[in-house]
Amino acid sequence: MFTNDKLTELNDTISRVTKLTDSLSKYPNAVKIPLRVEAETLADSSSTAVMFDATFDATSANQNGKMAVVDNLQIRTLLNVINAISEAIFVINSVGVIEMINPLGAKLFGAPAEMLIGQTWTDYLQSPFKDEYQSLFDLWNNASDQSNKVTQFNHGPKEIIINRADSTLLEADLSLSCLPSIQIGSEPLFIGIMHNLTSHKAEYNKLRHLAHTDKLTGLANRHAFDDALQTNWNDSINHDQPLCLIIIDVDYFKIFNDQFGHVNGDKCLQKIAQVLADVLPSNNAMAARYGGEEFVVILPNSNPLTAEYIAKNIQRRINQLTFTDIGLPAQTKISVSQGIACERSGQYRTPTALVCAADTALYRAKSTGRNRINMSS
Repeated sequence: MFTNDKLTELNDTISRVTKLTDSLSKYPNAVKIPLRVEAETLADSSSTAVMFDATFDATSANQNGKMAVVDNLQIRTLLNVINAISEAIFVINSVGVIEMINPLGAKLFGAPAEMLIGQTWTDYLQSPFKDEYQSLFDLWNNASDQSNKVTQFNHGPKEIIINRADSTLLEADLSLSCLPSIQIGSEPLFIGIMHNLTSHKAEYNKLRHLAHTDKLTGLANRHAFDDALQTNWNDSINHDQPLCLIIIDVDYFKIFNDQFGHVNGDKCLQKIAQVLADVLPSNNAMAARYGGEEFVVILPNSNPLTAEYIAKNIQRRINQLTFTDIGLPAQTKISVSQGIACERSGQYRTPTALVCAADTALYRAKSTGRNRINMSS
């Protein structure tokens, strides 16, 4: 994911390279015969050697077509700029063959530049991105042929997945743009600019996890619960599937805190949270901390009998918890009260109504003696 500043930097890079290549149009005689050139020595002898396809006048090329003298100032400037820019850059022709690539670009593809030159770049894309870009180029080429002129082309930035040459996968952001200035006397070229998203994705996923997780218990937090409830409610209504909700409240938790302290109270909540995580019947179910000593369990596509079975399992396992491992007396016990509500065929009009029904059932369970389970009618 990119900020506006990063997108601006990306667009500026494309603009800089395009302006440099515009100067090639001033030298029409220098763009005639496409030759594969290996630039081992550039104007700056410290520059990294790269492979690229360039076009030169026949008088500057060897007859065997294997080597040409890089004596065009604009070509050398373009090559130096691509090597120096701090983004991964590659240049491809209209059929998607890599003609030029800088060291950072080769690094992202996971292969030396000399191995990548002449290869079809979409061969390194994971499906469905490979099919998407192949179709895109087919569409572009057909449009250009029908109009008998080069059709402008810009695509991205877009997140893609690269099948690197070393068989690993890499998430990247790609922008493709046509370089129309290269069209004088030869086919158009396209410049691709990529950024490695691995660290960005890892950081994003970490932040997303933190934003949706209760720090104390490790369960989903209230925000994640609200989102999941709305999603599961929509699925329940759209597909006419049942949806059950269990609200759980720890009995006499204030007394536990007062007697054993808040640190042990936190450890008690963590033990209860582990029980809830262990009893979930499927990956689609969710256990969340609703607030304080209250928890909630979402059971998608579950009927009331299943919900009651899960609640009884929760009750039994929490009653069996021991606290000697945190230094409390062996006789220390804890219990919970639970309220269950199930949406079936439009019984409740909104997800809020479902929560209220489960909360009412919880209140009845607590008022009739606690350590009980009550099902909303």
